[in-house]
Amino acid sequence: MNMQMQPEQTPAPAMQIGVEAAVVPAEEHQYNQEPEADELARKWNNRIAAARTHWEKFHKRVKHNRKTVAGFDWKKNPDDDDFYKLRANLIHGTITAILPNIYARNPEMSVTGLHKGKPLKLFCETLQTVTNRELDRARLKTRAKATVRAALTVSFGVVKVMYQRDIKQDPIIAARINDTQDNIQRVEKLLMDLQDPDQRADEEATKAELEETLRALQEQVEVVAAEGLVIDRLLTEQILLDPTLAELQDYADSDWMIQIIPMKKSLAESMYKYKLDKAKRYRDTATPARADSNRILSGGDDKAGEDDCQIAIMEIWDKRSQTVYTLAEGCDWWLREPYSPPKAGERWYPFFILPFQLVDGEVIGPSLVDLTEKLQAEHNGARNKFNQHRELCEPGWIASSDINAKTVTRYRDATLGEITIVDVEGRPLNQVIVPKQHPPIDPAVYDTSAVRFDWEQVTGMQDAARSTVVQAKTATEASIQQQALSGRVSEFRDQVEDFLQDISQYAAQILVMELTPAQVERIMGGPTTETVPSPAPGMPAMQVPVPSYDWPELSRDQVFEMIELKIRAGTTGEPNQIEQQEIWIKLMPVIQPLITQMMQGKAAGMDTSPLEALLRETITRFDEKLDWEQFIPQAPAMPPAPALPPGAAAPAPAVQPQGA
Repeated sequence: MNMQMQPEQTPAPAMQIGVEAAVVPAEEHQYNQEPEADELARKWNNRIAAARTHWEKFHKRVKHNRKTVAGFDWKKNPDDDDFYKLRANLIHGTITAILPNIYARNPEMSVTGLHKGKPLKLFCETLQTVTNRELDRARLKTRAKATVRAALTVSFGVVKVMYQRDIKQDPIIAARINDTQDNIQRVEKLLMDLQDPDQRADEEATKAELEETLRALQEQVEVVAAEGLVIDRLLTEQILLDPTLAELQDYADSDWMIQIIPMKKSLAESMYKYKLDKAKRYRDTATPARADSNRILSGGDDKAGEDDCQIAIMEIWDKRSQTVYTLAEGCDWWLREPYSPPKAGERWYPFFILPFQLVDGEVIGPSLVDLTEKLQAEHNGARNKFNQHRELCEPGWIASSDINAKTVTRYRDATLGEITIVDVEGRPLNQVIVPKQHPPIDPAVYDTSAVRFDWEQVTGMQDAARSTVVQAKTATEASIQQQALSGRVSEFRDQVEDFLQDISQYAAQILVMELTPAQVERIMGGPTTETVPSPAPGMPAMQVPVPSYDWPELSRDQVFEMIELKIRAGTTGEPNQIEQQEIWIKLMPVIQPLITQMMQGKAAGMDTSPLEALLRETITRFDEKLDWEQFIPQAPAMPPAPALPPGAAAPAPAVQPQGA
């Protein structure tokens, strides 16, 4: 593609780039004129400044906790011995040990229909499969584990769940599905730079970059516009809560929430078609040595990398007006027209917060780092002093001052097995040279058992849970400690499961409103057939079509009223194979006779509902994670009645005798 032109010329009116919507008029590749200041935008800027001031100390504590868990001292040289400050990073080890007990796999979920008057079983199975697939595709496990780790480290973690369709219309999503929309925006930015008089100095470099981007787009290595569920994990300090919030569990009912989105200035300009020279600059914590500079700076001083500097895009979710506002911090006008999300879930906010500890009447609860930081410092202090004391205990000898120095030197340099002759001048050898005494070590002074006891009381992580046994324990003692661990972490695990259930319920509601039957069919597959016995002796078996999915057209209110998604308790932690085998060995001899009785009862036409209730209660008492419905035998599908010849009358139904 020939892109050579004179500086005073304008680009061609159209440009073919080889993808959908590629032919765009040249007038669309121009920056919009900066709008006039908006009073509402100025009001929100003031609210943002007040919220930043309110949460400033908490955000500083968040950064401190991350540094404490990391353990690096970036002020030292990397080859210094004290570059890593901690002798024993107990906090990181505890987080690593707790995490698999809390979240090691995606939860098992079940969808049930709330409307008993409609056959919703196939629809619930379809929705369950579709939701599981979309959550896996959105990398729920990776995002959720990072959120759990954030809650343990800095008090709470945050995720954002959205449905991606159009990069220009959807709310801002960082973890986007790979498609060509980002590259098309890059092309538009380069074309706008070519027409901007301020960018003419770098015209040749811009042309070369544009040509390379267009060449990559023409290869079409990606889909043009992918869509689907997206889960975005946010840093804790990138969410601003309403300062009037009283308790964290009430965040879904707060008046507003603001997401801080660090974005390159060039990307923001290509997305919104405005010059953002007035926007404040944002520095992230990407460079550890400058981690303390993670703050909003007023622009103008540092001109290095002006085009690639980060600015703060503020996405304001105002629940009172049901409106989403978007502005760049420092600019008193909207980057795009305020809008209301057309397809939101039952809860309006797409943000989901997972706390570690809740405190009555407080928004911020202590994290695991806050609870154990002093204990870790005490433990490492005792261990460091013990090591320093041990280094003083170097072996040596004390000799009489009248001993010849040459003899002492010879003795000091003696090798293994060498016979050393010392001139003692007639005195006993033990009176001439004796071993040096070192300061005695009192183990009680450096004992850390009290710290370990406090650590176990705070974290609930006993020896058996840490896979290390400090003191020998019987199997019964280890089992009791494991049960204590389950009791300690059960509250946090319950919070994680509620957090995942809210995400799954919200995702299912969004998918019902967004996906079309054609998209669902690509996931579930087309109709299948099932072989049923012949309706009459001598006739071959029949193939009956069976639908593979059900995806009705439902309104927003019907979606909220007709489906309920539940997470099976205890399905997110690391599986205990031995415990599961023991439960199954005890459960199978109990439920097998019940299944046999139900099969016989169904064949005889009897009511098997009491047996089904007994089976459900038995399985629930043994293990509530099992789905009891899958053990109920199903009656075979009845074949359709054979077609009657024309004029033939249907056979009369059999009359049962009275009392049958």
